[in-house]
Amino acid sequence: MKRFYFGMAAAAALLLVACAETPRLTVPAGTTCDTGLFQVDDGFVGARRGACDVIADNRVRLHIVREDDKVRNPSPWYAFRLMGAESETVSVTLDYGDWKHRYVPKISRDGRTWSVAPEAMFTQPSENTLELSLKLSSEPVWIAGNPMLLPADYEVWARSLAHETDASLSIAGRSIKGLPIYRLESGADNEEVIFLTGHQHPPEIPGAIAMLEFLETLYAETELAAEFRDRFHIVSLPLLNPDGIIYGHWRHNLGGTDLNRDWGPFAEPETRVIKQTLDELDEQDKRVRMFMDFHATKDNRFYTQSEPTAPEGFSAEWLARSGARISNDYVFVNDPRPTSPTANGKNYMYKRYGIPSLTYEVGDETPEESNRDATRVFAEEFMRLWLETP
Repeated sequence: MKRFYFGMAAAAALLLVACAETPRLTVPAGTTCDTGLFQVDDGFVGARRGACDVIADNRVRLHIVREDDKVRNPSPWYAFRLMGAESETVSVTLDYGDWKHRYVPKISRDGRTWSVAPEAMFTQPSENTLELSLKLSSEPVWIAGNPMLLPADYEVWARSLAHETDASLSIAGRSIKGLPIYRLESGADNEEVIFLTGHQHPPEIPGAIAMLEFLETLYAETELAAEFRDRFHIVSLPLLNPDGIIYGHWRHNLGGTDLNRDWGPFAEPETRVIKQTLDELDEQDKRVRMFMDFHATKDNRFYTQSEPTAPEGFSAEWLARSGARISNDYVFVNDPRPTSPTANGKNYMYKRYGIPSLTYEVGDETPEESNRDATRVFAEEFMRLWLETP
């Protein structure tokens, strides 16, 4: 009898929990979710909130969903804004459905300056959910999987770099939505080309930050950078997927395509910009010497070639030199792999040119300062080794 009584009590407790979690209202994405005590808003560029279940005045559950059914990469991106009564403590559950949690929440009080949310602010009840608890203030608070870096931010950055250095800025093409895909370059009269691309996958902000820092180091007012630019034609496409960023996508462009699986087919307008750029360089008898594509993943990692390249062993030597200078708090791996049929940038560029072609991956939770410090070292050793290379 005691055992039966315990079972009945446990069942009753579970039933009460289930009833407590039953939403009294579900608000679709794109509509402000108002509990009466606070609001959850996704009406800004780059937002992704999903449907909002109002559980209680101080509690909601958000259903974080991918942009389309073809997304296979586990990158549950979220970005939303909270507003409400000052000093009230509210609870927000992120429900990823069948997907696993990936991004530690970042928080901003102005939508511009971001920091990692303190550990006391969130818990992870399961691999598919995240619980946030925070006290509201008189000002809105933004919460996102990573600091938000928007197309407008890129434009300001690129125009500033072009104004302050010898880089030129042009529109290489346009996205499906018609947004500009900018091309930054210098040394157009030089025969040897260094080709850099970035931000194909919207949430991968650490890789985007690394690319901007890398370019700033190449264009710095230093003797090393000036000598490097005197020899090389630098061509970069820093933002290839502006539409995906604007709409808060996990992975794809507006055409439902992973752009880093469209190198070769070049079926999308964003990747056709790449083909047009390379064809133009070939027609000018330029010599593409190296390719680098910036991303983010679970750790700091460089995907390089296990096959011979021209020049031989460049990537391994460059990364070894960089590692000797980089602080111990930034650990990275050189991960040589054979070329595969996958239609990504690394494989395509190696097949087309036989050059060192690599994917520069930054860890999702690598601190921004460490990321920038390490990137400057990588860029400096990159330039030094190339200037030693015939």
